[in-house]
Amino acid sequence: MTELKWWATPVNIGESALLGRLDQYFVGEVGFKRAEPITVRFRGLFVQEDEDWLSFNHNDLVVATTFQFADEPPVQRLHFLAQEVPLGWQEDFFSDVVLSVRECKSRVLTIRIQVYDVDILDRDLIRDVQEAARHVSTSVAIAFPQIAPYAGAVGFAVPAFMNLVDNLAHHDRILDERIKLEVADPSSGFKLLQPGYFVCFKNPVPEGLRLNRDLRVIHEDGRPFEAFSYAVLGITREHYAHVNWEITQKIAKLVAELNGGGQSGKAALEFLRDTMEGYQKFKKLQRAHELMNAPSRTDAENALLEELLNDPDLAPFLTAV
Repeated sequence: MTELKWWATPVNIGESALLGRLDQYFVGEVGFKRAEPITVRFRGLFVQEDEDWLSFNHNDLVVATTFQFADEPPVQRLHFLAQEVPLGWQEDFFSDVVLSVRECKSRVLTIRIQVYDVDILDRDLIRDVQEAARHVSTSVAIAFPQIAPYAGAVGFAVPAFMNLVDNLAHHDRILDERIKLEVADPSSGFKLLQPGYFVCFKNPVPEGLRLNRDLRVIHEDGRPFEAFSYAVLGITREHYAHVNWEITQKIAKLVAELNGGGQSGKAALEFLRDTMEGYQKFKKLQRAHELMNAPSRTDAENALLEELLNDPDLAPFLTAV
């Protein structure tokens, strides 16, 4: 009998849906196509193991994810940080969004889930981080830890915070699993990138389990699955339309690469160059439209406008005066 750590269901599960393998498309489903949006959310977590010997049936819990498109720089997200969290179901995260892009350009997406019981977790740090997560101005430094050292006054000890998120593997592991999802043909040995609910178990489980409408895993007879911990991710064809969300993701991606957290220095320079070239073209287009709509222009402005109109990178987006 096949036993796996990762199983999945379609998004429309009704009362419950049978957990299936990831190398087949769900009925009526296909992989992501060019220009389609994609959002991945951390929908819930069931914790069964008590790793904190000082606090019976509780854990000092940290929940984080890392995503990476193909060989782009990885981006880490912090979803939850709290002391003495009781065993059972958790879904009250700072933010449940793992990633969200308006246009999915990659055929490969890797996601890592990390759930740890942290030894000797500083109460003041937890309080300060939770407070920072409530405010728009500082929540980005919590959601994207790579940005924290550059975020200015955030109200918590940045070195201690970074030491925590950078060294989760030094603590007591509840879940630490990675999955690579790809746009590929069914039954070709790849785990398919498609909309659905993806369940990651601490240990391999056999087929026959189900996911109910509350996103809890159950046995065929309806009994809750409580043998060990599991996490539930949701993948949809939609874009999380939060102000500057994608820009923040790009900043975190660049910072991670420049800090040595990515694949190569070349990737960092290419990413930075692409970002700056896009910014430069936009500013040129902005200036061209200002000049085109000006009631009058100087000779120098006419010369600049002519130069912009003849720029081969801008020509498709401009109409000659």
